[in-house]
Amino acid sequence: MKKIFFSIDEVSQILGEQKHTIRFWETKISKLKVIRTQSGHRLYDYENLLLLKKIKNLLNVQKLTINGVNDHLSKSKLKTKLYNDNIFTDLKELLGLLKKS
Repeated sequence: MKKIFFSIDEVSQILGEQKHTIRFWETKISKLKVIRTQSGHRLYDYENLLLLKKIKNLLNVQKLTINGVNDHLSKSKLKTKLYNDNIFTDLKELLGLLKKS
């Protein structure tokens, strides 16, 4: 069975980062949305974990600033949206062709 949510302790161990660093990223990176329990504990899903790995890479390897990371993530989201829109358009055209035949 795959794990659905990870605690900040688990994320910290997986990433090799301190918990306070992850909490800081959470406050500064607009795309990072963390789930909170009723008691206020942070829960990270798999998508958040992948995003945190990407943030770590952008900061430590590519040497971007926090603002640079936000810009990069917003631009990559725009590229993904444009790509998805193109796929959607192609699928609509294909569906139209299939309906004609």
